[in-house]
Amino acid sequence: MLFVTLTTEGRVFEAVQLARVFADSKVFVDAVPRFDDATIEDRFDALPRPLYGDALRRFVDENFTLPSPSPSPLPSRRPSGVSIDQYLQDQWPVLLRTHTTVPNGSSLIALPHPYVVPGGRFDEQFYWDTFFTGLGLLRHGHVDLFSAMVDNLVFLQDSIGHIPNGSRTYLASRSQPPMLAAMVRALMGAGVDGHRYLPALLREHAFWTSGERVVALGASTVARYFDDLDTPRPESFAEDVHLAGGARRSELFRNLRSGAESGWDFSSRWCGDPLDLATIETTDVIPVDLNVLFVELEALIADLLHAAGEMTGAEEFRVAAAQRAALVREHFWDSDNAWFVDLDRRTGRHRPALTLAGILPLAAGVADQKQAMAAARTLRDRFLAPGGLRTTLVNSGQQWDAPNGWAPLQWWAVEGLRAYGLVADAAEVAGRWVDTCRRRFLVDGALLEKYDVEEIDREPTGGEYEVQAGFGWTNGVLIDLLARGYGRS
Repeated sequence: MLFVTLTTEGRVFEAVQLARVFADSKVFVDAVPRFDDATIEDRFDALPRPLYGDALRRFVDENFTLPSPSPSPLPSRRPSGVSIDQYLQDQWPVLLRTHTTVPNGSSLIALPHPYVVPGGRFDEQFYWDTFFTGLGLLRHGHVDLFSAMVDNLVFLQDSIGHIPNGSRTYLASRSQPPMLAAMVRALMGAGVDGHRYLPALLREHAFWTSGERVVALGASTVARYFDDLDTPRPESFAEDVHLAGGARRSELFRNLRSGAESGWDFSSRWCGDPLDLATIETTDVIPVDLNVLFVELEALIADLLHAAGEMTGAEEFRVAAAQRAALVREHFWDSDNAWFVDLDRRTGRHRPALTLAGILPLAAGVADQKQAMAAARTLRDRFLAPGGLRTTLVNSGQQWDAPNGWAPLQWWAVEGLRAYGLVADAAEVAGRWVDTCRRRFLVDGALLEKYDVEEIDREPTGGEYEVQAGFGWTNGVLIDLLARGYGRS
């Protein structure tokens, strides 16, 4: 991977990124070098000093091929006059990619099958996005495409040793929320043989139950997010270096990377001071949602082993899933706030942040009935906003905080409420979210990655880049909710 060496260790990479030649740091790591490392570095050394941004931009244009199309911000969106249903159908070919080969030096990883990208700046396949995008693919009859995307993830797992954050070399040191089991369940519901994914599910389980991602909680073990590297993220290099004040702060960098592994990049959820990202401490958080996803993973493995006649292994995983579910009910439930919360690895106590991650014990059927009823009241009283569910109760300026709402979390909430018979509450959440997507679509002519659920007509903000249009998982969740009749009145 020629470009990986150049970008993560080379003087060219640091000069371009720290000079902010591109407003979005991801542009340069997605560029492809036109020449080998030595030639590019010789040309860089020949540039007159001191270096200025315009000279660096000319140098980049001469020596690299930039992503095409470059990430497009909001002004490129225009209402098209098509209905939202037609838009959702039309987006599949727009977001479809086939990269069985890639140029030499590219950070993109070649995949054996076609895939759907999120859109905007995100022009690669992402791990947990695949499930929510797949909800829409299944509803539209594209079972083969969704299956191909899951096969791509298994290919990456075989190649790298785990399913990475996404199909870029600079994302390979971390994973994302382990949604493989949910994907296999969905495919099985569409008639696909789930047993062929059993080896991949077992490897997924082994990855998250070994090494630094597993920690002790009393006599039990639980999972946390933990990136294998402690350097600035290449795709957010300038942002990370700036946050660190120019110093090498390996602990900060690892926590930023681990926050990216969570998919919630970033949120007050991970911070000692909810208003200060520099206090991020992701690796000291035992996330409730991550550990709930493990219940689903172990339960599916048990089912597949049982179907294959491997009764001893099936029983071991069935017991493991039951024990983990009990652990979630006992340790992650905050009775004072009537909500499931994260734990602090250092103390074993509840962390103070109330976040929408606490809905996953309901979505997975892990909560007991009393907990579910109490959590539903908390959801209505504290999380429900005019446009859907706010992600947290803190407005920190980070994108995974209030006032933003995200499609995956709305979907999990609907699933969780339905699982406990709270159909009216589920309809209320789904209806508000569908209405938000429709109202914004009339303005934007596109669906967005996130929305401001407190003031629907306000552009969503927060995070390291402008809000992106497209958008794979928003499309998939909306298609699924509409197919179930939500928001059709």
